[in-house]
Amino acid sequence: MKKGFVTIKDIARELKVSPSTVSRALKDHPDISADTKRAVNELAKKLNYQPNAVALSLKQQRSNTIGVIIPEIVHYFFSSVISGIEDVAYEAGFNVIICQSNEMADREKANVKTLLASQVDGILVSVSKNTKDFSHL
Repeated sequence: MKKGFVTIKDIARELKVSPSTVSRALKDHPDISADTKRAVNELAKKLNYQPNAVALSLKQQRSNTIGVIIPEIVHYFFSSVISGIEDVAYEAGFNVIICQSNEMADREKANVKTLLASQVDGILVSVSKNTKDFSHL
């Protein structure tokens, strides 16, 4: 078995079944026998299989991730806001990516671009005091 991330194909190859059988077994599909499900789940656990988050987000067309852009993280106000956002997001099954603009409009624009390229499901922005053009939002 190769080193690195374990894939459904790796499990399928090891068990001599198709990748779709492994996928359905991991999802507890009723068409897959209990013995096959058990073998797949045991090997997946042994190999520390983790679903590919990128592949899942492409399939589901959502990343379960939100981006937050703040001017500066060192301010108590923003750190407490981030803590609250993170708590609510976690309870809803979302991850949070935090960016700071350091009160620079160009950096704020770059952060928006980076978060959009990462296909986050939403972006919360506290604009910098230097932001005059809001077309990037």
